[in-house]
Amino acid sequence: MPLAEYDLIIKALAERYMDKIASFVRGVPVAVEQIEDKDKEAVAVQRTSDALVKVREDGYEYLMLVEFQARPDRKMARRLLEYTAMHHCRHEKPVYPVVINLTGGSRQDGRYMFECLDLTVVDFNYRQINLQDIAGRDLLYRGPVGLLPLAPLMRQEEPPEAVLEKCASRFESEVQGVEERSTLYLALGVLAALRLQKGLVQKILEVSKMENSPFFDGIREEWEARGRDEGIVEAIMEALEENTGQRPVGLKERLSEIRNSDILKKILRRAVKAKTFEEFESVFIDLKSN
Repeated sequence: MPLAEYDLIIKALAERYMDKIASFVRGVPVAVEQIEDKDKEAVAVQRTSDALVKVREDGYEYLMLVEFQARPDRKMARRLLEYTAMHHCRHEKPVYPVVINLTGGSRQDGRYMFECLDLTVVDFNYRQINLQDIAGRDLLYRGPVGLLPLAPLMRQEEPPEAVLEKCASRFESEVQGVEERSTLYLALGVLAALRLQKGLVQKILEVSKMENSPFFDGIREEWEARGRDEGIVEAIMEALEENTGQRPVGLKERLSEIRNSDILKKILRRAVKAKTFEEFESVFIDLKSN
């Protein structure tokens, strides 16, 4: 998983609220303890994982390994198997591996297996949670405030604007520390933007309330750049509609996947000149592959 803005935020949430995350995964209250390895090799292994904690549940002690995925990854099961085996061997404890898909997700059960000749060499099972499949009303109104940044990624009865406003209202009324409140605002904005247009997020949430978070400077450039890119994407769509009379379904999502502002600007210049969508499409494919 590349280091991106959401990656910084997820690690910050995991450090502060891992007890709430573990209880959310298990559906019951659990006690957690952060694992701190001293030697360099152990630290390097642990950093490959988003969150690894020691959990006590009804007298049973185990490790919970949690990986957050912004987008589904077909290689995730193999990576999770590797992490699980490494942590099990190092700490000599059972491991409960979990993948939390922030957007999208597989409909299949969490399982990875392979055989060789007459042997089933690996039959690996893990917990998979797709946030988009979870009803989020209880979290929004009564859940732990530290998990509220996940609420916009869940299935909600209310429109996105109302969900963001409710989260902000709870931050103001329930979180006393300025730094913690700013980090939660920042986490809400960053994670909500995985599913919603950043323009909508910025309209509801005040950026000034995020600036006291120690993580704000680390993602400021990415945050501002994506806002500019969304403007370019919208300009491309408007130019195409004006010139060709078409606004193809799915094109906006394909454009939004491009994280290079220079390429988006080149595509915009082509969209302004295109007379047919077919003409634009051939150029778009060439530029996107560069």
